[in-house]
Amino acid sequence: MKMLKKTAAALCAAMTLSAAAFAAPLAPELQIDALAKSAMVYDGWFVLPERDKNCDAWMYAITDLDRNGRLEVMKVKRGWVEGGPMLLIKELDESGNALSGEVALDGTAVPDILAKTENFGQPTSVLYDAKNKVYHYIFEETIYHGEYESLTTKYALTFSDGTLLVSPLAHFQRQLSGYDGSDTKRYFLPLRGKDAGKTISAARFENIEKEEFPDCEFHGVTFLWRSAEDLKTAASYGELRKSLGESYVCFAEEAKG
Repeated sequence: MKMLKKTAAALCAAMTLSAAAFAAPLAPELQIDALAKSAMVYDGWFVLPERDKNCDAWMYAITDLDRNGRLEVMKVKRGWVEGGPMLLIKELDESGNALSGEVALDGTAVPDILAKTENFGQPTSVLYDAKNKVYHYIFEETIYHGEYESLTTKYALTFSDGTLLVSPLAHFQRQLSGYDGSDTKRYFLPLRGKDAGKTISAARFENIEKEEFPDCEFHGVTFLWRSAEDLKTAASYGELRKSLGESYVCFAEEAKG
């Protein structure tokens, strides 16, 4: 009986160690291999013409937004293309065999995070909440309504537990008069909550992320976006793994700093 108990205890310990080992993510290079193999197949993460006739309008970046060691594919479709904008994210599991992930919109439409021509596709800042161990990526989107009116929105993108939460922080509306050349500017809060649509100062708009996420550390990061054409060309030369790896290395090296 004692021997049976010892054997059972040893088996439980072995299973615990095995589970812990399984829970650890694969090395980044192995995950890049998995992503390269699962890209341009029928049910892969790369958008093929069968799923979107404007598949060439998509762009991709390899990231680790929550720094948990499991890599993600961020997929973005530009806003000026039919059916856009779109924002998707897929994260590898610990085995590197499956991709999953969702985008949750906090009272907002899908933003075009590639809309800024200056520093294309890059967050204006990244804030790390050490208490909750989450990273907030701040992006800006500017939508033009004709020649004289535009709306700029600051968004926070926060990835946690497989879900990318997209939250608007503040808006900046600008209107130029075609008659007298006057320039009307208005800064205001999102149209939700107790202060919905409340007018704020330009200074508050500029620093709204610090107000929304106090006591956070500022970090730097760079997204290396690959166009659909880039990846198709890389695949045709057998260099898809290299192209994806470069995208991840760019993100990872900046994240270290």
